[in-house]
Amino acid sequence: MTRWIEDSSMEAPEGHRWERPAPDDCPACPCHTARVCETRAWARAERPAYADGTPYTVPCPCMTAT
Repeated sequence: MTRWIEDSSMEAPEGHRWERPAPDDCPACPCHTARVCETRAWARAERPAYADGTPYTVPCPCMTAT
């Protein structure tokens, strides 16, 4: 997995913008990122939602496995 560190002090010499890549998805569930499930930080994460914005109502398999 790739981990990124944001450093806003670096300026792009060509004038482009530095943007952070999307976080890695959890390989065991469709509702959280890998970091949330690895650290079991479900309470601090935002409520998962489907791509159209409706709330994810199925229990997270990672949460129920612990």
